[in-house]
Amino acid sequence: MLGDYPNTVRHATIHLDLMGILGYYQDRYAGAMYSGCGGGYIYVVSEEAVPGGFQVKVRIDEKRRQT
Repeated sequence: MLGDYPNTVRHATIHLDLMGILGYYQDRYAGAMYSGCGGGYIYVVSEEAVPGGFQVKVRIDEKRRQT
């Protein structure tokens, strides 16, 4: 779901359609958001491989893991 991201993906100095790119991934995968203001990396949450992407493994401290 696209929300309002003031000065994150919409700003007078940004000339790319970052909302359109974000919407593409949010419509097709479990979740997606940019890593920072003005774009940067886009993190996509998915069970399947994302074309052009790479996998990130998140390690969780066993003490903090909830089952």
